[in-house]
Amino acid sequence: MKHLTRDEVALQQMLRRARIIAVVGASPRADRHSNTVCRYLHDQGYEVIPLRPDLADVARIKSYAQLDDVAGPVDLVVIFRNARAAPAHVAEAALKRPEAVWLPPGVTSRACVEAALSAGLTLVEDSCIMEEHRHASRGAGHPSKLGVHVRRRARAVVDNRKRQDDSGWSAGGGGGHLGGGGVRATLDEKKMVTGRPSPRKGRAKVIGPQRLRGRHRH
Repeated sequence: MKHLTRDEVALQQMLRRARIIAVVGASPRADRHSNTVCRYLHDQGYEVIPLRPDLADVARIKSYAQLDDVAGPVDLVVIFRNARAAPAHVAEAALKRPEAVWLPPGVTSRACVEAALSAGLTLVEDSCIMEEHRHASRGAGHPSKLGVHVRRRARAVVDNRKRQDDSGWSAGGGGGHLGGGGVRATLDEKKMVTGRPSPRKGRAKVIGPQRLRGRHRH
């Protein structure tokens, strides 16, 4: 039986407890990694809430302009934005008190860690939530399936979306202009895996509020 690291155990517990996952900057384009992640999580039975100021549907899932427009709690917040824009979303996520904020590879920064520290949030760094879910759902010693049953999804979410026609976001989304990320974020997302993920080359870092002290300080 494979022995799990402390961070791997923490990730499995998060994925097992989570019911509602908000995805900031998810793209409506099927060839973007953030779109693939939304579809995958939805198929696994999670309630997925894409967040885009232009309100474009993502993988046939209704999106919301901002996290504050979502009625009720959110368990995990995944941020597909560039490193410069991400800290503001970490601070915004704090208002919903999720169990963790999840940062894909290339998104984390000292500012993100400091924002999580000041808000008392747990941060998952340099990790694709889809790859971690697949990793945890197979192999000896792992549960056969994580996620909630489709029937256990919330039947309805109150639509508090606000139309923002002048938002400046572009239909390219997911880090593009309408996705709010700009050119660099679009290029970063294109570098991510689309479709079946490759074997993980590193280990996710789970930083709890107490473990944040002393990190990313120079």
